[in-house]
Amino acid sequence: MVLRHYYRGGLIRHFSRDSFVYTGLARTRSVAEFNMLARMHALGLPVPRPIAAKVERINGLWCRNDILIETIEGARDGFQRLKADSLSPETWLNIGRTIRRFHDLGVDHTDLNIHNIMLDKESNVFLIDFDRCLFRSQTGDWKEKNLQRLQRSLLKEKNLHLDFNYSAMDWQQLLAGYHQ
Repeated sequence: MVLRHYYRGGLIRHFSRDSFVYTGLARTRSVAEFNMLARMHALGLPVPRPIAAKVERINGLWCRNDILIETIEGARDGFQRLKADSLSPETWLNIGRTIRRFHDLGVDHTDLNIHNIMLDKESNVFLIDFDRCLFRSQTGDWKEKNLQRLQRSLLKEKNLHLDFNYSAMDWQQLLAGYHQ
């Protein structure tokens, strides 16, 4: 199992590292992600199975959040894999196909990046980190925004790390899998 504590991002993290405004149990990050994961798991999507969510109230107005999820046996995130070696064209196709499965069921992964794509030893693809994600209707440009967010993530890591094994051809393979 993996226990994840929720931390704040952006500028607000300098003022409040891990406290969030409490607006009701169902709207806390850990409970919302637990429910999202449970729904996706029931739909047969490749996500870790949620086990438990914890919300700790602080002074009535604030809370801290944790979630406990199943470990994906032998999996490493896409960033780690690309630092170690390049991925096969078939793996890039599978990443594109997997993202499309989520999109076809209305899953908007608002923080889709290379760190949130897990690959097991057989290069099966899983997505993680759904704390600010939601189910949407099929209309709108949210799918394209997810893909753009992933592409920015890949390009950022390529620019930061000389040993990051990613190329424009890899992106084309991913898109080919997505559009199949």
